[in-house]
Amino acid sequence: MATDPSTPRMLHVDAIQTAPPGKVTAPGQARRISTAAPLGPEVLQSRFQAVWYYTKAGEESPLAIAAWIKESLCAALPGHPVLSGRLRRDDGWEVKFNDSGVRLVQATAETTMSEFLASKDRNGMEAHLAYWDDVDVQSPNFSALFYIQVTQFQGDGYAIGISCSLLLADPLFLTRFLNSWAQTHAQMRLSKSPMFHLSYFQRPDRSRHLKSVELESSPVHSPSSTTTMLFEADREAITRSYGQLAVACLREATRRLNVEAAPGFCLLISDHGGELTVEPCANPSEGSSAEALDVVWWDQLGVEEWTLVQGTKPVHVSCRIASSGDGRLVVVMIPPGVEGDPKVVVSVTLPDN
Repeated sequence: MATDPSTPRMLHVDAIQTAPPGKVTAPGQARRISTAAPLGPEVLQSRFQAVWYYTKAGEESPLAIAAWIKESLCAALPGHPVLSGRLRRDDGWEVKFNDSGVRLVQATAETTMSEFLASKDRNGMEAHLAYWDDVDVQSPNFSALFYIQVTQFQGDGYAIGISCSLLLADPLFLTRFLNSWAQTHAQMRLSKSPMFHLSYFQRPDRSRHLKSVELESSPVHSPSSTTTMLFEADREAITRSYGQLAVACLREATRRLNVEAAPGFCLLISDHGGELTVEPCANPSEGSSAEALDVVWWDQLGVEEWTLVQGTKPVHVSCRIASSGDGRLVVVMIPPGVEGDPKVVVSVTLPDN
């Protein structure tokens, strides 16, 4: 049933839980962040944000799906300990691998999925479907870096949204984790009455909602309005440094998006076989690229086929890199192994005009 357009449509956060790894994380593991400058908000609050929209499959409710997600996520996380980690600042920055886990958010929206997808301001409202709390600069070790939100629409639709800090994982690494998690989920024998079902934790004397916001409102932690382009380069054909490759991709994205060139940008070089490099870079006014760059799309990374409920494919997928500040961010994503992975993926995020 269509909602009254004069009535504000609300999104209600019903529960926030933590999904820890199902096995104890071995001590002493960390991912070092190499940076010569303080990490500003354009880096600390940058994240990969994606939302998958699904129609309801069978008799399972989105609340039951959220509960199954927690069970299978706990089983999948031990193989990727970085995703349960937290930022730590001592002499330098690092992501400390521990058992802090992933935040799981359950929400309901006062609109149908078809109405939401047809909204003119859907891009602006989508941040409400992928929960995020800004990283605390003073005490970063208390801030979650990975959120998964299950939102139930009115009718038979639901959405699964993720927000993952780029300091934790780049989109290429995270996509591979999602596919691995989906395999784990499919192999598990999940009970018809999940032990983490939201209704088991609700009390009749308490409000059903932790908080409520208008869907048309800007989120408290609203990112800048940006556009992201993806490029792919053959690792063996790269003739110069990754920094020069980033400049070449930035120039190509600036030309294609018709965005004003800027004197500098923030560069993240993400090698999940080693450390993460974060550095401010100058954008030379002249020069050309010797690299052969191919434009790629999110679906080519395997994002759009991701599903946790067998037989249910997403009806729509939305992906972006969200950032603060001026929004000029380049991420060089290096696969951990050379064999069978000859491509380097580069994302360029620029502010919208």
